[in-house]
Amino acid sequence: MPKDGSFAAKAKGQTSPDYPVVKSGDLSKGAGDNVSVDLFNILTGKPVMGDKKMAGKLMGLSYSSMDVKINQTRAGADGGGRMQQQRTEHDLRKIAMTGLQAYMGRLEDQTCLVHLAGARGSQAHADWVVPLTTDPDYAEIVVNTVKVPTKNRHFYAGAATTPGTVAATDWLSLQDISRIKAQIAEGTVPLQGVKVKNDERAWGQALWVLFVTERQWLYLRHKTQATAFNQAAKDAFERKSPGVKHPLFDNYESIMWDGVLIKKLDRYAIRWNAADIVTYDSGGVDGGTYTEVVTDGTIDSGITVDRAILVGAQALCKAYGKSAAGSDYFYNWSEKKEDHDNAIEIVAGMMNGTAKTTFKIDGVDTDHGVAVIDSYSPDPGSAAGKALLAA
Repeated sequence: MPKDGSFAAKAKGQTSPDYPVVKSGDLSKGAGDNVSVDLFNILTGKPVMGDKKMAGKLMGLSYSSMDVKINQTRAGADGGGRMQQQRTEHDLRKIAMTGLQAYMGRLEDQTCLVHLAGARGSQAHADWVVPLTTDPDYAEIVVNTVKVPTKNRHFYAGAATTPGTVAATDWLSLQDISRIKAQIAEGTVPLQGVKVKNDERAWGQALWVLFVTERQWLYLRHKTQATAFNQAAKDAFERKSPGVKHPLFDNYESIMWDGVLIKKLDRYAIRWNAADIVTYDSGGVDGGTYTEVVTDGTIDSGITVDRAILVGAQALCKAYGKSAAGSDYFYNWSEKKEDHDNAIEIVAGMMNGTAKTTFKIDGVDTDHGVAVIDSYSPDPGSAAGKALLAA
């Protein structure tokens, strides 16, 4: 991705390719445009020994490409009219500004979560900004098509093999995490490790990060022996190298297991309830650009499924463009008086798009930097949840 130009200046440099989310900005782009992302494959072939001629033995560069579409996203708040301002002691303008900032932050977070998970799920708290897939505006709000996890990046806890076969015994365990890590590590294209500044261990100990839901964390902690869980929490603390200052290592409800940093997602979850339909990739290969060959898995009666997200480097691309005419940044803020200066409208806007980095690798559709794990995750307050905790 480009390292020069106004994006680098405004965003204090391009995000490192060693991070799970890579930012790319092209301020010549506007709504409806695409930002192209390339993945160069590693060089393969035999070395040339001794005085043998190099002619005809040079390794060729090969790569895949994907386009990330960007669009304008705006949200507004009414700062209130003069009489409304008179009736309250609060500064409604400042409250509206603060609310909009929080709103745009939730939108960024949830859009990333949905694209990484390859699904929206059924959770619908009031603070969800990204609507359910049944909403007529869903496709436009997520900008780029939300692609289901590729078959080689979709895993299940316990004995389950599809979303529709998750049973009450398939809660997420540390053994599942070790098994799935080994499967990915032995695969044709393992996830690249996450590296942050001053993390000296990253070069010898590849780091992947697993984000689990509140429920998955509860059952993982409850079903793990206290000594093992305490050691995992200690390992997470010790994984941090001296001089590392990064939110990944804040040690807030995180553990380290088998080279995987496990962290809890607060509040938001990609979740399905009984009888919901989960769309998943059944493994089709067409030899061209990414094509989903999908199957519908119906969640069994009495079963709730949560999706954990395992990320390595370059899992997601955030592409930005020019937010407004005359602007040299991808966010903008506007305040306008209306009704003969009686009221004020406040609008925040951005020009961006989000997409998983998915490429055809050795003829197989592959999510480049992310995998998902589905597991049984009943409501802890329900009879099923209490039974699982009591078992």
